[in-house]
Amino acid sequence: MRTARFLTVAAFLVFSCASVSAQAQTPPANPALGLVAKSVSGHIGDAAVSEGDTVYSGDYLSTEGAGSLLVRVGALSLELQASSAAHIYRAPYGAVVELNRGAVVYTTPGNQENIVIVASDVRVTPVLALADLGRVSMDNPCEITVYSQRGQVNVQVGSESHLIEETKAYRVRAISELSYRKYLSPDASDYHDYHEHRPCAPVEMVKGKPPLYPSQSHFMYLAAGVAGIATAWGVDRALESPDRP
Repeated sequence: MRTARFLTVAAFLVFSCASVSAQAQTPPANPALGLVAKSVSGHIGDAAVSEGDTVYSGDYLSTEGAGSLLVRVGALSLELQASSAAHIYRAPYGAVVELNRGAVVYTTPGNQENIVIVASDVRVTPVLALADLGRVSMDNPCEITVYSQRGQVNVQVGSESHLIEETKAYRVRAISELSYRKYLSPDASDYHDYHEHRPCAPVEMVKGKPPLYPSQSHFMYLAAGVAGIATAWGVDRALESPDRP
């Protein structure tokens, strides 16, 4: 009897230790990604957020009409501007952001950390070796504006890609707008299994003139450029601040 009881207790302890060990080795479904640095009428999901709150991979970030939300992921920063929304995900290089509406301003430090922004089927990737400051705005699901104030950024739509140089801005015509059944990282292998593509309508002629976009290109250079990036907290200084959080 004592031997049987001992074996039962021993088996229970072994099972318990194995379970604890397995739980310790299993990463959380949505790991912590970054921190809220500043927030004015900013939200994660349906909840209002404030400075110091944790941002997790897969979170839905949004701002109200006069709002702004600044998030730090390591040495990266992302400011979601007024009336904007995006999903943010962990990536091996830093973070990937799917912009759902509005505009984001990003900074990268120019080392191995990077942030990729996806809007409809347009993918925006700052050049890794340079400290970058730029802005991506979704004017509508088929029209994306990309401005590189500092550094360079590579933009890809379909099989076409274009390197946007410092101080240059381009309006990018998406091939399709996306309708989602489920949100997941644009880097996920099954990302395209959870949304449909709705082809963007051809650019119409305006007053008898040809389309603004060059023939066979999805990129239109904005000759007037963009005067600068207006942010709520001057995130461009994050690239220069020695005590950046």
